[in-house]
Amino acid sequence: MGIPQPWVLSLLLVLLPRTWGTEPRPPLLYHLTAVSNPSKGVPSFWATGWLGPQQYLSYSSLRHEADPCGAWMWEDQVSWYWEKETVDLKAKEQLFLDALGTLEKHVNGNFTLQGLLGCELAPDNSSLPTAVFALNGEAFMEFNASAGNWTGEWPETEMVGNLWLKQPDVAKKESEFLLMSCPQRLLGHLERGRRNLEWKEPPSMRLKARAGNPGSSVLTCAAFSFYPPELKLRFLRNGLAAGSGNGSIGPNGDGSFHAWSLLEVKRGDEDHYQCHVEHEGLSQPLTVGLDSPARSFVPVVGIVLGFLVVLVVAAGGVLLWSRMRSGLPAPWLSLSGDDSGDLLPGGNLPPEADPHGANAFPATS
Repeated sequence: MGIPQPWVLSLLLVLLPRTWGTEPRPPLLYHLTAVSNPSKGVPSFWATGWLGPQQYLSYSSLRHEADPCGAWMWEDQVSWYWEKETVDLKAKEQLFLDALGTLEKHVNGNFTLQGLLGCELAPDNSSLPTAVFALNGEAFMEFNASAGNWTGEWPETEMVGNLWLKQPDVAKKESEFLLMSCPQRLLGHLERGRRNLEWKEPPSMRLKARAGNPGSSVLTCAAFSFYPPELKLRFLRNGLAAGSGNGSIGPNGDGSFHAWSLLEVKRGDEDHYQCHVEHEGLSQPLTVGLDSPARSFVPVVGIVLGFLVVLVVAAGGVLLWSRMRSGLPAPWLSLSGDDSGDLLPGGNLPPEADPHGANAFPATS
């Protein structure tokens, strides 16, 4: 199997508790997706790696190389680390595509096979593994790291599980990864990339109005390129609280996040409203209004690249992060229509929340 085997990081199991103490430590998770009939330009297999809410890795069958994301490009890793990630994910790609081929021989239709593999660290740095799989958006199989087998109640579970069990050492390597390699790899990232996890990037803000229902306008308060993801957005009317509106938050492909919120107000009353944001990267809360003087806004290059990554390689990453953050089950994508390319997420910002507009404000920390 293409998941990393153990390497010599055992010393970290002893040393890292002195570094991190009882501080919460993020999980390390790989989100894997394969489709049986991809649309033109869409990879047949792709993977994203996550350290808590930060995407640190991307891979696809179009490029066949594991690449670091965001601040993790500057992680002081051992020289062979990314080559190892590439080799492992190529092997995993082959396993997933073989499974799709087997399913297509026995069942008519298009298939999307997904896996969520990784671990969290127990207080003693042992592994708390995750290994669950989904078919066409429905969880259908799990891997038992102790028993070394795949279990589930679907007929497809037996097809895929037996296929992988017949291949030499696949189950053994899966268990080794979940119980040994994953916690060692996670500890290595925490040691080498601790500054990335402590990264604070203040948001850039914009408030814009558009016509809504008759007699009303819709205000959009948008925040761009911030980290960590915890952020408070709310509307003010003449300096007084006017509600948080309805909106969403999600990751960019460069490790930062974006958020937006909508509020319907009386037509002609727009200039009385402001957008107020609180974030760890700000030395004090930031408030912007429709009538604020325009400032130059130079977007982080990674945001542009990030949207491409999200659209092409890291498909499903937004759902992965949001469901993990909400404590919900494995974030399998629900497909609509017969074209498996439909699983690629569209933009998460409403059209009026374009980050290139004149009212975008770089935050000052």
